[in-house]
Amino acid sequence: MRIVLQSFVFASMVAVALSGSGCSRSEIVFVSESATYTFQEVEQLPSALDRPRHAGTPATEAPNLRRDALVELRGMGSEAADLAELVTRSLPSTTRAVPYYAEAADVEGVPSWIVVEIWGTGDGTLDYTRTWVLDRATGDVLFSSSGK
Repeated sequence: MRIVLQSFVFASMVAVALSGSGCSRSEIVFVSESATYTFQEVEQLPSALDRPRHAGTPATEAPNLRRDALVELRGMGSEAADLAELVTRSLPSTTRAVPYYAEAADVEGVPSWIVVEIWGTGDGTLDYTRTWVLDRATGDVLFSSSGK
């Protein structure tokens, strides 16, 4: 649990540093600290994260926001680029979901990718969260959950 809290603190520090330095806020945060989680802890992750700046944006803008987030993720090193490629291949580019947090971690003992997205209905706004746990070796979905 200590590692989980350290990851949350790190992600929060990154967000504060970017917003306080006059730089534009990132579309996505990537954490690679080899934290360990249970599925229950992963399900609670969105409530510990800051909402992305595009929360409340019309869902029709999601494909462009998604593209921007994945482009940014690709620029965060080879590990992050591998995840961006998996997300690009696995999920349609026209989806109404935008990843805003990604992490390389072990979940229930399996090397995994954790991706938290904000999404919305076709005529709504980006207000809901969805969390994915993907097996890093196969890309298989190990867990997913949605919330508000």
